[in-house]
Amino acid sequence: MLSIVNPINQLHVSDLIGKNWLEIKKRIARSTISEFDPQIVLVGNTRAVTGVNFDGVARRRAEILGAYGRYVRTDVARFYPSIYTHAIPWAILGKEYVKANQNNSDFKTSFGNLLDKAVAAGQQGQTVGIPIGPDTSRIVSELIASEVEAIAHTQIRNLEHRAVRYVDDMLIGLHETETPSAVLSALSNALYEFELELNADKTSTHGIGASHSPEWIHYIRTFDLNQKKSRQRDDLDSYFEQIFHLADSHPKDNVVLFAAKRAASFTVDQTNMSHLVRWLLYAARRAPSCLSFIVEHLSAISVEDFMSDNEIKAYILQQLPRKAEAVHTHEVAWLLFWAREMRLSLPSTVMGKITDLRSSVVAMLTLDLMQNNLIAGEIDISAWRASATAEGLRSGLWLVAYEATKREWWPMRQASGFVSGHQFFGDIWERNIYFYDPAKKIRSKSNSSFSLNIDSGSGFSFGSYPDVRL
Repeated sequence: MLSIVNPINQLHVSDLIGKNWLEIKKRIARSTISEFDPQIVLVGNTRAVTGVNFDGVARRRAEILGAYGRYVRTDVARFYPSIYTHAIPWAILGKEYVKANQNNSDFKTSFGNLLDKAVAAGQQGQTVGIPIGPDTSRIVSELIASEVEAIAHTQIRNLEHRAVRYVDDMLIGLHETETPSAVLSALSNALYEFELELNADKTSTHGIGASHSPEWIHYIRTFDLNQKKSRQRDDLDSYFEQIFHLADSHPKDNVVLFAAKRAASFTVDQTNMSHLVRWLLYAARRAPSCLSFIVEHLSAISVEDFMSDNEIKAYILQQLPRKAEAVHTHEVAWLLFWAREMRLSLPSTVMGKITDLRSSVVAMLTLDLMQNNLIAGEIDISAWRASATAEGLRSGLWLVAYEATKREWWPMRQASGFVSGHQFFGDIWERNIYFYDPAKKIRSKSNSSFSLNIDSGSGFSFGSYPDVRL
């Protein structure tokens, strides 16, 4: 799940990376198999660091298959959440040097040690894991992955000619007499040096002697919905029943999510749309990973045009307290967003556990609903309001501490001096910067691009079928 990082801590990390960029770039550029292009782009509205070059990875995969006939694919188990921040100076200075010079002043003031401290400070001192999402994390992960790769080079012959890596995913071509286990063992040894390990669930062999595509991928890609409206309901029943059967047979794959995205591209007669919507609601119950996509899709197509929205309202009201009880903040946030999109009035009785969640996103959506008189009754937001302090600005609730105060969304008047006089947030306050946009809506969208991607095979991330790219 993407992290909303505290900008104070992120500023320190970004400053360190910026001041030492030439050294970082030189170290990352030593990689002979990574698709990562160590360039920082500061023009336009694009991200400073480019995303994964999936086309380049796909081309390299074809080259490896052509040259070797087989390859083993694997990735690192929970890569970002598992990165040990002390591994940052290990990657830059060397593990043995770091362990031998812990009290050395040169080490303490080194870029590697300072970056370690800055990343950990952004997680309230935790030294395990780096935030998912920021470009700074991509750069930090490349520093470590490049060093893992350097160690693997010493144990895997000709690695530079037969492999490609994108973030933590790696494909390695296999010589005719070479076993996958031999390559994986060498790679595992290299990862062990940085206290990382392979993901057994995502490790597989492809090419000669192995299946190129799981059965469920083929079924979803080739399914053809009958264009006769009298046949569509039966077809939809058959499609989803088979999908849930395949999902049970492949519990480690996001079968239902991929199937839901495929279903969104179906050309369904208006009279049958309610049937599709009900199947999608059931899919969200069966596979919570579908929820965000289904919320976006159903909001974009205006469900009320072809059916009563009472069923969706009932779903939201039923699911909100359950997800809050389970502390599934990601799902709670999407359900609140859906309620806001539908202008659904939420009774205070469903909000009890929600206000206990330490999530700025959940808090802001709740306050937004309150501003629009979409919460019936009184709710206790004291836990969130307690973050409206200078200390709160350094915490995980910094976003609601700043934004709710800036927008004057607290139910009772809140003094703003702790923000306006803050060394960092004061400048943001003066520039009238906002992070939350209450006017943001789901845009209606066409399904044609997804249809095209499915047909051409580019609709899913190469080598990682569950991760669908749109």
